[in-house]
Amino acid sequence: MGRLLWVGTVLVLCAALFQCSSSGSIYRSSMFEGRRFLGEGEYKTAEQDFVKATQVAPDARSYAFAATAAYKLKDYTEAERFIEEAARRDGRSYAYLRIVGYRALILLAQGKQKEGLDVLHQYLDAYNRVYPLTTIRDVEQMWKRGKVDLPLLEVLLDDQIDTYENELEEYWSTGTGFYGNRSTANPTSGANH
Repeated sequence: MGRLLWVGTVLVLCAALFQCSSSGSIYRSSMFEGRRFLGEGEYKTAEQDFVKATQVAPDARSYAFAATAAYKLKDYTEAERFIEEAARRDGRSYAYLRIVGYRALILLAQGKQKEGLDVLHQYLDAYNRVYPLTTIRDVEQMWKRGKVDLPLLEVLLDDQIDTYENELEEYWSTGTGFYGNRSTANPTSGANH
């Protein structure tokens, strides 16, 4: 009887591990494909992949990317729903810049100028701490003037966020890049404030 219970427990654990492994594989594949489609301008397909990732492993990153795709489709209601879900799940991880950046874009696209500028200021504060490209000055100027060129802001934020995320992924996978070259690199700490 004890051996039968042990074998049953092992089978249950193996099934659970397979399920986790399978879910992780689906999540990684969906995020990879979604990012590829996003880069190719295939926003609806990208959104579908990101939604699949949220269903398998609902985290801030998958919801933030789903919001990005919905925003690109000009579906601001859906983008807002996704970004709110991402923010709810985020502990100010490296997805924070994408979340706060796209929250600002969504609010501004909806004509909510004051709220959008307030969130854009949060983005500027966080971005200046973690990875300040020189284009941040252009974003700062828009914020200071209180007048936003939305298409230009979208391009600037996309470039800044993508550069930041790519540098982090390079650091995590190879130990090189911007953060690998900094002796006291703690790339996500700046997003925590």
